[in-house]
Amino acid sequence: MPKVPAADVAVLIPSYEPDQKLPPYVDALLEAGFGKVVVVDDGSGEAYDDIFESLSRDGDEGVQVIRYLPNRGKGYAIRQGLAYLQTDCPQYHYVLTVDSDGQHTVSDALRMAEALRMQEEDALLLGSRDFNQPHVPWKSRKGNHITSTVFRLLYGQQVPDTQTGLRGFPRTLLERFLQTSGDRYEYEMNQLIDCATDRIPMWFLPIETVYENNNEGSHFNPVRDSWRIYRVILSRFFRFIAVSLLSFLVDYAIYLLLNNLLRAYAPGLDVTIGFVPFRFIARIGLAAGLARIVSSTFNFLVNRKYVFASRMRIGASFWRYAVTVVVILGLSAWLTSSLHVWFGWSDNFIKMPVDIMLFFLSYYIQRRWVFGGHNKLPVQP
Repeated sequence: MPKVPAADVAVLIPSYEPDQKLPPYVDALLEAGFGKVVVVDDGSGEAYDDIFESLSRDGDEGVQVIRYLPNRGKGYAIRQGLAYLQTDCPQYHYVLTVDSDGQHTVSDALRMAEALRMQEEDALLLGSRDFNQPHVPWKSRKGNHITSTVFRLLYGQQVPDTQTGLRGFPRTLLERFLQTSGDRYEYEMNQLIDCATDRIPMWFLPIETVYENNNEGSHFNPVRDSWRIYRVILSRFFRFIAVSLLSFLVDYAIYLLLNNLLRAYAPGLDVTIGFVPFRFIARIGLAAGLARIVSSTFNFLVNRKYVFASRMRIGASFWRYAVTVVVILGLSAWLTSSLHVWFGWSDNFIKMPVDIMLFFLSYYIQRRWVFGGHNKLPVQP
């Protein structure tokens, strides 16, 4: 195998109950030129002492073994390794995570290291497998296809291999990924979501698709861990629905109150203002506007913190949100007024389906534009 210099790349291997192939795999990574290999024993127990002790018994400074009990999960193990690299290994400019079950070849790890150096921006590089090959287990092929489709619909990015463990990134992103939540397999999905919402580019490098013994070496539980992953993917959207529903109830209650008060005590506002094809009833527009100011302020603050976990400065996201509110408000008032005038439908009733339709438009705009950015992270020393 041709040797590609990778002295400034640290390889992180989260490992739980590995087999005897791990030590020679670590040796091969070091022989290939990687500067550091960090192996995290995720609570494998005494039965695996020989394997982990063999990695460091020669005193090789190129290998660091981190051990703890009990088992905490892959995400926890990855963060332990990243924390070590952040504090004890400032000389490594790139980080590569690989699995310990034999799925990632040394040659692909070297290609990833080479590709990382060619990137001109801070980005997450993903080793992407070809799931259309005949030897790929059916559950892996279908599971990845479904997950990729759901991810694209909710986060607007196509990720061909959402479950790959072969990932690389520059040191400048190390602090960001230390903040990624999730102790088990959901960590890797949260990492993709963080990149999508923070607009951290994701690049893909085709790698060899290796499934030994129908992937029996994997500790992935198809029911329990799939539930954790899909709970992560859908949780933000469900939180958006919950916050939007609460905001809608606030908005609609205030609108009904003001609209009925203005109808009773300000009949002069029952005037239609029209610029063909736009038609507005002043009373409806005023009631809708005041109600939206209150509900939108609540919606912005909760969405920013609890739904999108935005890292943008509040001022930068607020003016984008204000523009979005004006656009949605204008569409709501125009459609409600026009449908009331054209068809004689109740203005109180028709506002509900109008706003439900505009809900999906609002989600898309907020995800992609209002909260879909990040402040550039400082370069780590």
